[in-house]
Amino acid sequence: MKNILVVDDAESFLRALADWLSISAASWKILTAENGSEALEILKSVQVDFIVTDLQMPVMDGYKLLAYTTKNYPDIPAIAMTGSYTSEAKERLRALGVPKCLEKPFSFKMMENTIMDEFALRANSKRLIENCQPEHCFIWKM
Repeated sequence: MKNILVVDDAESFLRALADWLSISAASWKILTAENGSEALEILKSVQVDFIVTDLQMPVMDGYKLLAYTTKNYPDIPAIAMTGSYTSEAKERLRALGVPKCLEKPFSFKMMENTIMDEFALRANSKRLIENCQPEHCFIWKM
């Protein structure tokens, strides 16, 4: 079972997205936090396999959460979501190594597909690395 941590300060949106993801992917356990600080507490106590975070939140915003997780949990993939995806947000996320951001409003199915695509990409990359011969492969870290 994969643990997906969803972080957003809008409680009704957070609950609706968490419920959708729980129902649509039975192999996922959805953990929720209302800000980055709560998310860090969860990360300290539970093995998390994926992070979905809003960018604009009180207490600790998504940028600070992603900066922390990129440094301290580099193997956990993450995507962002925001109501205002500007070029500045895109640059900040790129600098943090976060490849995707969904702009609200989006369909929950789109979020589900984005998470599934990221898991598939990482699984395929892992298989390629495991099956390649060192003299024939260029290895990079995702």
